[in-house]
Amino acid sequence: MASSGGLSSGKEAEGDWEGPAAGTLLGDSYRVVGPLGQGGMGVVLLAVDEHLQRDVAIKLIRPAFVSSSDARDRFLVEARAMARVHHENVVEIYAFGEVDGAPYFVMEYVPGNDLANWLDDAMLEGRLPSIDNSLGYLDQLCRGLSAIHASGTVHGDLKPSNILLGAAARVAITDMGLSRVFEADGNATAHPMAGTPAYMAPEFVRTDLPAGLIHRADIYALGVIAYEMLVGEPPWHIDTTADMLRVHAGEPAPLPSDLRPELTRVFDAPLLDALCMDPSRRTATAEDFRRDLLAARERLTSNHGALRILVADDDQDFLELAKETLAYGFPGATIEGARDGDQALAACERKPASLAVIDLDMPGMNGIELAATLRAQTDMPIVVVTASGGAPDWKLLQQMGVTGFLVKPIDPYALIALARKAIGLR
Repeated sequence: MASSGGLSSGKEAEGDWEGPAAGTLLGDSYRVVGPLGQGGMGVVLLAVDEHLQRDVAIKLIRPAFVSSSDARDRFLVEARAMARVHHENVVEIYAFGEVDGAPYFVMEYVPGNDLANWLDDAMLEGRLPSIDNSLGYLDQLCRGLSAIHASGTVHGDLKPSNILLGAAARVAITDMGLSRVFEADGNATAHPMAGTPAYMAPEFVRTDLPAGLIHRADIYALGVIAYEMLVGEPPWHIDTTADMLRVHAGEPAPLPSDLRPELTRVFDAPLLDALCMDPSRRTATAEDFRRDLLAARERLTSNHGALRILVADDDQDFLELAKETLAYGFPGATIEGARDGDQALAACERKPASLAVIDLDMPGMNGIELAATLRAQTDMPIVVVTASGGAPDWKLLQQMGVTGFLVKPIDPYALIALARKAIGLR
């Protein structure tokens, strides 16, 4: 294909090379607008297809790799891998060509953000992405990865920066530069260990893995990504290959619900099953993982929707804080407040509660009297909070069958965790 500008356009230093300059015409059709990003072997440009009048992204190999047959073969493998997949959650490839002897391919341009930036923004703002927002993205990610696997391809480098977030909350998987084709039978062929350590499965170092398990390396990466999205931090902090090898030697991931109590235990198994170090015991497919997440969300909704939690405290500020905290930790649950022991007792007699969180020092019927009365009527779990109680109070409360005891000012996550444990959502 012809070009009205060569690879020499733009910066020459290998680390700074950004591709042909803006205005360059590639393949008699694609007018370069500017760089979108770059990696070790190539750069990605924004261009306009002047024939079809649409924006496109063009991946172009760096000049330093033009003479490398291995690099050119790898580039062609990536283009062919993308061409095998036709799915809305995978970036589409349009064309393949050469400019000044260097291969390039043209693909769909997905304007917007990527998942890595989305996660970074959430952390910088000091907030956790909502469970439903994360699950919405993960549902699409699983569908896209299923399509890749259905084409007989392993992505090989699934990570947040390779997951684009476009208009209308669309997810699109890109960058299949480390992809491999697998057959229905036989073993994996030997391959060099490559990828991003935090998302690389332990079996990347093996050459004897049955072909039916090769794609499960992508499931491991998917599990790491899902954990990061739902919990707010990765299961392990891996920056180097040494960190990765330490984790792969058997360091267990923390329970997701211990780090984000509002998930409850229902998400623990789906996430940890996808992170299993043994690929034969790992979640089998991206579709299985998608269904596991959906089932966990349904259990979370049904569990919480049936919950009724009573909070009794004469301190209005604390009462509102506790109600807000429990509403956050148990989406869909009914949270009712009472300003003293008499109101709380009347509320429980009117309609049984799943849990009572009561202050120790209240006017009229105090917390100990209320706990004793409630315990005589029901085995409902009771958590007591106080600004003044101590060890003697806790000993007495234990003898009465009170489930838990917290001292003000409380840590909201500690209240959620204790409430979850009291109710039995483990």
